[in-house]
Amino acid sequence: MSTITENDLKELKDLINQRFDELNSEIKTSDKKIDIYIAKTDEKLDSIQRNLDDLKKQSERQDNRLWIMVTGLFLTLMGAVAKIAFFPNP
Repeated sequence: MSTITENDLKELKDLINQRFDELNSEIKTSDKKIDIYIAKTDEKLDSIQRNLDDLKKQSERQDNRLWIMVTGLFLTLMGAVAKIAFFPNP
């Protein structure tokens, strides 16, 4: 059985510490990448939300136009019926 010297233990400790430092660096890099991905995703979601709000406004305007057109047609029809009913041609 071989004996472990203090130098061997020091080398092992240095290797472990070095690997932990590398892992910490990788974790920090991964955290930055995740933060960037989250920021991009938030921007995309905000853009989608703005587009949906614009579509909702456009839909409301379309509804208003439709009701104005229906009301106009109804009033025109009522005017034609009233003319025929109250002023018949002899």
